[in-house]
Amino acid sequence: MIGQMDKKQVDIFLRDIRLLSRQPQLSRFKSLAIYEYPFDLQLLSLSSLYRESRKQYLELGGRFHPRIASTMRSLSAQDLFADEIDYSPAATELAWFAANVEDVYDPAEEVAALEHFNVISVFHEQNHRILWRLLPPAPQGEHLLRRYLNFAESLVVMLDLALADQVGSKLSPAFERMKVIYRSGRASKKWSSSKQVYRNYLAATQLATYLILEMIDTSDVSVAVNYVLPGQAHLNREAVARAFDISELFTRITNPHWQERYWRRARSSLAKIHRDSDDIELVLPRDPLDLDQELAIAHHVLNEFGL
Repeated sequence: MIGQMDKKQVDIFLRDIRLLSRQPQLSRFKSLAIYEYPFDLQLLSLSSLYRESRKQYLELGGRFHPRIASTMRSLSAQDLFADEIDYSPAATELAWFAANVEDVYDPAEEVAALEHFNVISVFHEQNHRILWRLLPPAPQGEHLLRRYLNFAESLVVMLDLALADQVGSKLSPAFERMKVIYRSGRASKKWSSSKQVYRNYLAATQLATYLILEMIDTSDVSVAVNYVLPGQAHLNREAVARAFDISELFTRITNPHWQERYWRRARSSLAKIHRDSDDIELVLPRDPLDLDQELAIAHHVLNEFGL
């Protein structure tokens, strides 16, 4: 007999599978879908941003490989700069589990196993590969490169938030719990009713995320965002609050550890990606209050993704 908390976890997991399985799966988007990636066609059918990201990744020659991917291998072994993404082909397994849970001896153990090997948001991963091409070349020094990598990560997170908003507050929590997207939608209608205001909101979330990744003191993030993006204090307040939904484990441990271990590989890989570029290196200021022209990059990214 499974415990009460385990039963609750299983019930939520099953409810999410059944809810997401019922969502539209439009045949005209099947050519973009990834084999056996959970709820991929549903997301392609729901979100123009999800479709645009997939199209851009495929256009740059990106490939997908259906290989079991644990959390640890995903964080340590996948090459963030190679146009190849591994994912666990778990769609049929999830559907079978939802239909046959009564025949499973330990449903909680099955949920734990499925969650352990189904942790990759392909959307997030492919956006990293797209953004390397959209950004100017990277600087060479370790500390400058780390700021560059944090800036790139904040842009990818901005797109995660935009996807969650497109999917909506009803469905995005279930997609997030299934790990196919990394955030839930919650943008206030006050900011999403106007395209330009919403873009300003997303840009504010990107800036706040960058400051958090740079480990600016928590109490100073709001002050810095208001200084760099003046005249929109109410919008900034909600954007900063949402930015702080990012995992503290990621910002304080996983991200710095990855950079410490792989920054030389990142430097070499980015140099190859930008070897034919005539653009000036993107050197972010040590003091984030000096950010200026860099802020236009967020809006450029939103343009490129049709937002």
